[in-house]
Amino acid sequence: MLEASGFDFRNRYPQKILLKLVKSCDLDERVGATAYRISLDMYRTFVPLKQTTQTMALAGLELAIRLREVDLSTVKSEHGFDYDRWATTRPEIMGMQ
Repeated sequence: MLEASGFDFRNRYPQKILLKLVKSCDLDERVGATAYRISLDMYRTFVPLKQTTQTMALAGLELAIRLREVDLSTVKSEHGFDYDRWATTRPEIMGMQ
């Protein structure tokens, strides 16, 4: 009934935040493409109902970095994943992977 009346259960576009993160971290184009595909695949699960848009973007980016075998410690130390800035926590991100 809520959905029929226009209530939207999905999070809005984690891809926008994801692309901003990829650019700010100066990551390879392949990492960005992989993260983008991961963010689209998240909609085939219950993740959009359980997590915020920011959490989805950060988790997708971290998973793509790990899949492409980029050194995550250099990305975190140089650019930082400021969880407070994105209003999320590390356990929320780890719960998605």
